[in-house]
Amino acid sequence: MKVIEIEGIGKKYSLKLSKAGYANVEDLSKLTVDQINELAKKIRISPKLVDKWQEQADLMALKGIGAEFAEVLNKIGIDSVKELSRRNSAKILEKVQAFDKRRPNVIRKLPTKVQIDSWIKLAKDIYEVKKINKTAKMDIIDIEGIGEIYAKKLNKVGVVKLEDLMTLTKAKINELSVKTKISAKMIDKWQEHANLMKIDGIGPEYSDALNQIGIDSVKELAKRVAQETLDKIVAFDKSKPNVIRKIPKLEEVKTWIAQAKKM
Repeated sequence: MKVIEIEGIGKKYSLKLSKAGYANVEDLSKLTVDQINELAKKIRISPKLVDKWQEQADLMALKGIGAEFAEVLNKIGIDSVKELSRRNSAKILEKVQAFDKRRPNVIRKLPTKVQIDSWIKLAKDIYEVKKINKTAKMDIIDIEGIGEIYAKKLNKVGVVKLEDLMTLTKAKINELSVKTKISAKMIDKWQEHANLMKIDGIGPEYSDALNQIGIDSVKELAKRVAQETLDKIVAFDKSKPNVIRKIPKLEEVKTWIAQAKKM
């Protein structure tokens, strides 16, 4: 399958991706975090956009889905492996059937519940692996407030990836503070932000939004009320519509808070 089949890529970006050596959906699906960043620099677009395309590529690459069913899943609000992994097969089938009635020429043959069950199982397996590796392997510069100057200082003392920051002890933070001449309080703050990104379902996209509404640590998130937090995210999205791909559901925000309370 060619990358142009991924929703949102179009001819312009398809050509850029092809020139960079990523003509097929499978090529995007295999990208590591570092490769996503390199590709984004090469074709001069946001790494978040490449990450979004990769999520759709992962969905299309699942056995039995392909471009046809991926398009339909997109239309019913499922645009990533993560999103699919959390859904109920019977409800998905109902929505696919309803979509097919409205637009009878998109799907050649309706999937069965058994097929959708197999998609969800595959999605869960893939998402479990990716969610562990993806956030931990991100560059520290992805944390809001670090920037190039601080990132270079931290890189010189061995703090390159989020996992390096997440595992720092208080003693190590103080040691790094002396070596880099960055305040221990600042490094501690960045570590808290990294740990916030580690919560299942948050990642870099929602952590940025949470930061903008005053939630920059796990401790801060644990104190919040789900509905109020969601209302603020919705308001933030209206003021800056290109940061979040999709507004989280109330149940998702509740699970974030529950996880934060346990950490």
